Amino acid sequence: MKKIIILGSSGSIGSYLSKKLSTNFQVIATTRNTSHSQNENNVNYLSVDFGNREDIENFLDQLNNHKDIYGIINCYGIQPPIGKFREVDFKVWEENITINFNNFAFFLHKFLKSTTTIKKIIVCSGGGATYPRKYFSAYGISKIALYKYIEILSQELESDGIDLNLIAPGVIKSKMTQEVVDFGSILGDEYKNSLETLSDGGQDKEKIFHLCNFLLSEKSNGLSGRLISAQWDDIEDSDLAKLIKDKNLFTIRRIDQKYFMEKNKK
Repeated sequence: MKKIIILGSSGSIGSYLSKKLSTNFQVIATTRNTSHSQNENNVNYLSVDFGNREDIENFLDQLNNHKDIYGIINCYGIQPPIGKFREVDFKVWEENITINFNNFAFFLHKFLKSTTTIKKIIVCSGGGATYPRKYFSAYGISKIALYKYIEILSQELESDGIDLNLIAPGVIKSKMTQEVVDFGSILGDEYKNSLETLSDGGQDKEKIFHLCNFLLSEKSNGLSGRLISAQWDDIEDSDLAKLIKDKNLFTIRRIDQKYFMEKNKK
């Protein structure tokens, strides 16, 4: 079995993927606390606080005991602060970007120096990465930073045969959903939609699993630097040769009606 790391396995998506992918992979699953650290079949839980660089260093040391790591899926992230930028605590705002973006880059920078076996890196996007999500500036900025980071590294690591992609998992019932509801009705549609998600469970997590499974497979070799929606994009049914060749597909580009045209909506 190939070995993969799933960062953020105490969250809704991370815990789901850890269990589902353990059928075909040996999973090293990181959690924020030791309460989720009981190992299961093909899942080895390690406690890591990605808000703490020393903790990340300790995690990297532990990975020396786990050779031949094939893939990484990054599911961890924090959402606060919620609110208007000028009114939030800037220290909390800055901490969001440090944890969501800087510390993942810190981890990957060191990890890439220590491995020759990694072939697949998948990072979860989030609401606000592709549109201006009012009241969630830090979270949205950290996620669009992750996209550009993945896009650039996909070119730098192409010759090493490493594929990196960002996936938009969709609207899933989670701790973040509850945070939006707790903040209150001032968030308007965000609040209403989150109440609905808490009630019905949100979109299909099975689609997230299928997309990750595909992006971890050799079928997807060469597909890199893309932002793919788990809920909308039937990537497995696409013409992969054409998709890999056209570097503008499934990316974020400026629409200028000359070189990049907006597709007419029917």
